[in-house]
Amino acid sequence: MDELLQWLARWRGIELEPGSELKFELANFPTGGFGMLVLLGCAATLIAVGFVYRRDGHHLTTGQRCLLGGLRALAVLAAIGLLLEPNLVTVKRETRPGHTLLLVDSSQSMTHVDAWRREAVAPVAAAWREFGSADPAGVPRLELVKALLAHQDGELVQKLGKQNQVQLYSFAGNLDQLPLLPPPAPVAGVDGGAAAAQSSPSTTPQAPPRLDLARLQADGRFTNLGASLRTALDRSRTAEIAAVVIVTDGRRTAGAQGAEIARLLNQRKIPHTFVLGIGDPSETQTVAMLRLDAPEKVFQKDPFELKSNLGVQGYDRMLLTVRLVRVDEKGQEQVVRTQQVEAGGEKVETLVEWKGLTVDEPGRFVYRAEVQPPDGEATSPERHTRSAPVEVLGERTRVLLLAGNPNREFQILRNLLIRDKTIDATCWLQSADPKFPQDGDEGVRIDKLPEERQQFEPYDVVIFVDPNAEKLSAAFCQNLQQHIVENGCGLWWVAGEQYSLDAMRPAARTAKLADLLPILPDIDYAERQIVGFGKAFVRPWQFALAPEGEDGVAAKITRIVDGKDERRILWSRLPGFHFWFPVLRLKPVAVCAVEHTDPELRREGRGMPMVALQNVGAGRVMFTGTDETYRWRSIHEEAYNRFWVNGIRYLFEGRLHAGNSRLRLFANEEKIDLGAAIELVAEAKDEALQPLAAEAYEVVVERDGQAAETLPLAPVEGAPGRFQAHFRPTQLGGYRVRPAQKIGKPVEVLFQVVAAQVERQGPMDRAELAAIAAAAGGELFDTPRQLLAALDRIPSRTAIDTFRTPHPVWDGWATVAFLLLVLSVEWLLRKRFNLL
Repeated sequence: MDELLQWLARWRGIELEPGSELKFELANFPTGGFGMLVLLGCAATLIAVGFVYRRDGHHLTTGQRCLLGGLRALAVLAAIGLLLEPNLVTVKRETRPGHTLLLVDSSQSMTHVDAWRREAVAPVAAAWREFGSADPAGVPRLELVKALLAHQDGELVQKLGKQNQVQLYSFAGNLDQLPLLPPPAPVAGVDGGAAAAQSSPSTTPQAPPRLDLARLQADGRFTNLGASLRTALDRSRTAEIAAVVIVTDGRRTAGAQGAEIARLLNQRKIPHTFVLGIGDPSETQTVAMLRLDAPEKVFQKDPFELKSNLGVQGYDRMLLTVRLVRVDEKGQEQVVRTQQVEAGGEKVETLVEWKGLTVDEPGRFVYRAEVQPPDGEATSPERHTRSAPVEVLGERTRVLLLAGNPNREFQILRNLLIRDKTIDATCWLQSADPKFPQDGDEGVRIDKLPEERQQFEPYDVVIFVDPNAEKLSAAFCQNLQQHIVENGCGLWWVAGEQYSLDAMRPAARTAKLADLLPILPDIDYAERQIVGFGKAFVRPWQFALAPEGEDGVAAKITRIVDGKDERRILWSRLPGFHFWFPVLRLKPVAVCAVEHTDPELRREGRGMPMVALQNVGAGRVMFTGTDETYRWRSIHEEAYNRFWVNGIRYLFEGRLHAGNSRLRLFANEEKIDLGAAIELVAEAKDEALQPLAAEAYEVVVERDGQAAETLPLAPVEGAPGRFQAHFRPTQLGGYRVRPAQKIGKPVEVLFQVVAAQVERQGPMDRAELAAIAAAAGGELFDTPRQLLAALDRIPSRTAIDTFRTPHPVWDGWATVAFLLLVLSVEWLLRKRFNLL
């Protein structure tokens, strides 16, 4: 029969897929009693045919009557067959395996170390010890999960994959695959290997995947189980899901609540939902050093401050001992400060400030804030310490101070710079006699301004105080402009009444330098109202701190006193200014730090910029619209000193970050949360100072002196010489990025990775997990042993899908020709036998 069906399939041109079956069916054959009637009708028709030929062919021989009757019966049966529509049906069966889903929490709350001190949770802690955790109170929650997954060579995953295909996921803010080990390579020459290779992949049992637990990290910034579960269910929408296993501490920070997750499980008709809580469900008693904020770079002997956040949960108010330790490049530690801090009670977080810190020697240091936990709480470096790198700069800042005339601003600023021990000041008064000895620190005085390009290399910052463009050469302006843009030199332009207007005109020799300023000068207004013979400024105007001056980059300059509120008040009370240079508007990327208070000069709700700054190429540029800050010294000498020193430090940092004319390396953030990505960018040039053409540019990323990691930066399309990459750190601490191959002056950038504040440490949320387990077929387990025992109850949800494809064999010329042929032969024979 099979051979006949195969012949019919070939005759009809039907192609059979591997594994398909072939059957013969009558598509219109009725079922039930009506089908029996059809069979009886066919039998009655055959009997009627025989009766007719017996009656009409009595003069014929028996053989002739049988021949004619058979032809008539064959024609009738053929007609009935055509009406019943005979088909060849190809049948293909596909096995659809069931799925079991495992979701493991990988958010940062899984790094929390529980106390396990209360008697009520002692049995649960003992249960975890059976799974390889010697002391649950001394390890993070994620380590408990790893112990469970590694138990008995992956017993949990093996049970999940015993009768169904297991899908392994981790979740935090979104869903990810759990890290897997590569499958073992097939062994050639093993008996049965060829047969296994030829068997259908849908019916061959697959070995459960093996987890790479070393790569499992708890670095997620959020916990959104609802969205992650929905994504996991959608990925298995073509399969029958046998069970969902969720391993988490229940500390949700985003997305659906437990009851909503249970409704989702019910809607998807999940037969089994097993939830294992990780962590101590009792109120957490813990002391933790949450973060340490430190400046990236400080100057030798300059005071600076660090701030650390101390978190306390579950304790009453108490005194805690915190200390600050400094570690030098040789690994030697020194306790810098020790404080007694009152914390706990209703106050979950306490700020600890370390003010007035100084370092006498330059170098790279790591500061570590430590807290001594109370009795009964085991010391954990991951919980009780936080570190941050600080680079102490020993090189003195080389400043060129140039003034068009000996006004009061120049004279007082000159004295300040010469007295400052971290600054080497070179002064140049343009109005002085050619034989007049110019001022400056010993060893850096000059008798003429630099002209050649290499003569500008020593200068880190150039300050113009009302410069006279007529006494500056074109070569000086051209080379200084290149030194700023390419080498990162800082420029501070202080506008004055006598020369600044002419120096900012488009035809002036200093036009290229004026173009670097963060403002567009209002030349017309200056000519009409501000500059000129007979102009007087009777009323002094006050300074106003701009919104950008309170935070961010501009705050480095405006921080003339500690504290935001005190800073804003002091700026409004500083002695005012009479002269001011008019500004049309800020340039697109510029930042305004201080504004004019004249309401008539406000544009779009903002005051006219008086102090503004921006980056230009590799350098930084500042503009001050008045030369009367010297008035501050009458009542606020410290504010005056800090303003100028802060500004010079800010401009000098641009030179440090720029490094040299061939390489710039920077990051888009100084501090990021663990789990976030930081963008690293390099702008490199070749020896001819042309944009570097390469397939990649490699940098070295190092964390707190640990083993370095090489990271390739990819070229940016449409930006020759620019390379970038997004780097996602996996550990807390300070990171240092430097080029893999040194180009000129050493260049590096530092950033810190801190814990995400939204992922608060706390107890395992058993109520949230119980709400999830309230779904139909849901169960909440306290110990891993209970979970493993429950996995044996998961049934197989493997399903077989049958696909039937009918191919009609009656609908064609051959069947009609056959019927006509039979009737024609019968008609000829009847005529031959004289029956017509």
